[in-house]
Amino acid sequence: MSSITIEASVYNLGDMELAKRIFAIPDTLVVAIGPPACIRILYFRALECGHLSKLKLIPISALDYTFGDYLEKIKGVVEAALRKACHQGIILYVSCPDLLCQTDFDRMVQELDNPQQIPVEIFKRGPMEKRKTSPSQRLDKIAAKIADFVKTRPLVLSKNEAVCELPPLAADYTGVLSLFPDDPAVCPFLMTGSGCANCPSSIDKLNHNPFIFSRFDDLQAVYGGTNDIGEAITKHFQIHHQTKESELFLSIGTPLTFMTGMNDHSLQTGDLFEMTGVIDTNGFQTAEEGVAKALLKIAKVTLKQVENRKKRINLIGYNPFLFGKRQHFHEIETCLTSLGYTVCFLGYESLDSFKTAAEAELNLVFSRHGLSLAKWMAEMFAIPYHFAMPIGLDGYNQWLKAVGALLKTAIPESYYVNNEPQPFPNIRVLLLGENEILDQLETAISNDFGIPTIRASKITDQELSQMTVTHIIADPLYQNRINMMSYQFIPMPYPSLSGNTYIELEYQYMGQTGYAYLKRFFVNEVTA
Repeated sequence: MSSITIEASVYNLGDMELAKRIFAIPDTLVVAIGPPACIRILYFRALECGHLSKLKLIPISALDYTFGDYLEKIKGVVEAALRKACHQGIILYVSCPDLLCQTDFDRMVQELDNPQQIPVEIFKRGPMEKRKTSPSQRLDKIAAKIADFVKTRPLVLSKNEAVCELPPLAADYTGVLSLFPDDPAVCPFLMTGSGCANCPSSIDKLNHNPFIFSRFDDLQAVYGGTNDIGEAITKHFQIHHQTKESELFLSIGTPLTFMTGMNDHSLQTGDLFEMTGVIDTNGFQTAEEGVAKALLKIAKVTLKQVENRKKRINLIGYNPFLFGKRQHFHEIETCLTSLGYTVCFLGYESLDSFKTAAEAELNLVFSRHGLSLAKWMAEMFAIPYHFAMPIGLDGYNQWLKAVGALLKTAIPESYYVNNEPQPFPNIRVLLLGENEILDQLETAISNDFGIPTIRASKITDQELSQMTVTHIIADPLYQNRINMMSYQFIPMPYPSLSGNTYIELEYQYMGQTGYAYLKRFFVNEVTA
């Protein structure tokens, strides 16, 4: 059995050559199957290759794996693709958890209603399979089978107008890896066979936070080589002499370690670190949920009682997967600092500033995933908190009034913004997607502009054509799903969905800057 190794993350999209080869096979549909965290990256590889029409995603939930009855769901999707007669081959792109569960895809393929005998091939990917045969060799064999079928039984194909559905949201463990960017005092370790490092090393890398991860194969996963991983970590740090800077070691779980039970074991890392936190993420929850879980766990490990309060405010619940870059909070931060307060973004500054969080007079919570930490700090340290997102002028004024009351500070009138809603009688806005920012914009657009809104999580061109809509606010990934010719599109990136693809766009949503951003579109001052 080969030894388990530890590697440092490197920014890259990974396996692009393989992706180019698989999507280059003519008239072939790739059906990706597995936990949301495992198949998310394939969407962005298909997007990069310009082949979203050749990809179908089937996320499998933790409950699906528990009951083991999801093969019928997959069978239905594949048979529907066969009935469309758009493809001369279908490749089932299978991930590590199904290999460990020994899911019987072969039997399912044999039972398919496939009267034209279109090749349906199984392509097993990831560290649980690569020990046996290289991915490129396996793909070559599949491509050859499809090519032989095309030569002997060429089909008259229907036009393929399908576009891949949007990807699953970024995984919980990816959210944890966004914490404490550029702070050498925190060492994030991703416990994985190696494949789970792809998303946080590439599309879901939203800051400059490096991490380390394990590399092991199917046999080591089955035997649960937790002690071997601990020894590999010790060896890695001894070689690189990094432990002098590291105080907190975060062990972060993935679907692979969750399903093999390896998450239940603490790593034996000797006396390398002052503090260790085991974050029991599993890859089936979202990045925002992972951040909430990790912040509370880290707080319980690091925060201590203090005798004196300081003129400090903690911002809780900010994370880049919901809010994008911290610059969106510049207006809020400027307001609070001008009142004489030091502002700390918990989890996104140094570990030292996190450890002193109990010195604050007030916790301001900006998303529901910050509530668990705020409630715990209120119970343990008697720090009051306020939960609100200051989006829109009316929302900003209400937030400012509440903050002043909690701080028992008179907020100068000049800080408040007066606004009379302007008439926009011919505008109707569709808010497309699901996240807390869109929830708040639904109210803010009505209050600040007097414009009616419609909410939808997903929509077809036909449904959209039946609506009286002039503007659409959504993550730009939605533009791949609907025809935007008749509508003004207002970009509102949601990095949990689109990763870092659009995070650098000049968009706004908070306070006066958010109001000004939206107004430009409503008064036709922009054409994009």
